[in-house]
Amino acid sequence: MFIQLDMSWIRHEFLSNDFKIKDEQQLAEVLRLGLKTINYDPSRSDIEPEPLPLNTPAPQPKPSIEALQAQQRQEQQLEQKRARILKLKERRMDLGRCEKAYTNAVGSVRNVMSNLMSQPAVAVEAAQEMVGSMVDRLMADEDATLQLVSIKGKDESSYFHSINVFILSLMLGKHLGLDDEQMRHLGIGALLHDLGYGEIPSKILRSTQPLSKPELQLYQMHPRYGVKMAHRIGTLPAAAIDIIGQHHEMNDGSGYPQKLKGPQISQLAQIVAIVNSYDNLCNSMNSAKSFSPFEAMSYMYAKQKGRFDQKTLSLFITHMGVYPPGTVIKLEDGRIATVISTNAKALLRPNVMIYDPGVPATEAAIINLVEEPLKITESIRRSAVPSEVLEYLNLGGNLNYFIDPAKKQR
Repeated sequence: MFIQLDMSWIRHEFLSNDFKIKDEQQLAEVLRLGLKTINYDPSRSDIEPEPLPLNTPAPQPKPSIEALQAQQRQEQQLEQKRARILKLKERRMDLGRCEKAYTNAVGSVRNVMSNLMSQPAVAVEAAQEMVGSMVDRLMADEDATLQLVSIKGKDESSYFHSINVFILSLMLGKHLGLDDEQMRHLGIGALLHDLGYGEIPSKILRSTQPLSKPELQLYQMHPRYGVKMAHRIGTLPAAAIDIIGQHHEMNDGSGYPQKLKGPQISQLAQIVAIVNSYDNLCNSMNSAKSFSPFEAMSYMYAKQKGRFDQKTLSLFITHMGVYPPGTVIKLEDGRIATVISTNAKALLRPNVMIYDPGVPATEAAIINLVEEPLKITESIRRSAVPSEVLEYLNLGGNLNYFIDPAKKQR
């Protein structure tokens, strides 16, 4: 009989909640669970259930060579499952630490932004402390990886974007071989790249429709406004101010506000320009138009290559992986999953969270495709994914990124 156990996956020793009973040993194990009722699927069962007379004790199977062999196989499977559960708990603890650190970062950025004009010295010192801590972590941990973070709250979207650009820029800067001082300047500039938004009406910033020509012209002034505000603050490094003023400039001169080209744009600003464009593609104000990370990478390489520094763009794509965090994928066994983090030494085999309606979302399996070498067969656009799958995988809001805590600090 093909049965379904109506209980938490981690409370029994089977590899799945849904399975066909193969032998008497499995039957005995099911009976020992003490369930009052058990669901079964007639369409996937070989026989109909036989009703038992009332008060008849459950049958006790007699051991046989086959039963003993089955029991040995079962024990091996149980040991494997226990090991998987232990790894799953460790990965969930890592994810929890990462999400807590991200939430703290959102609070720090909020405080920095609110104090920039009234207490600029205090705000800049707080920003530099945040940047310095992240740079130290990145430079000390060779295997630091990018982690997808599930945080909901549209009211914080501007802070989410700032943190995404900050984190992704530092990751890219590290792979470009920037020194410690350059990394710190990059971090401050990336964190404050949209400083000029303070002078733009929120109606324009939050618009989900195409801007009118006057609105677009006003919006494209925010880098200039940001530079003016940075000079008024008076304590930001020149390299960070260049990022604030140039993060929308493009290699081919098609950017704004100054139409700079190639070498006229600072290296740090070119890094932030790539990351800023990527995050805007993935997290559009109109969510229906958002690209999947896989699509955003493909689009930037195929359609926008001339707009960015070639070496920097290629390195960004290489180290984000073929399937960046947040990509919804289908595995060769037909299951749907989302990439939650990269494997620095095996970019084609990331860590993924599996969609399984038979397992509670809070207990969803997180597997490393290096350890369980399932192939990814395709990438799926979020707009094509059923809402219940998006909700299960925590993909209903923005795609947010943070650095997986260094193993040395655990």
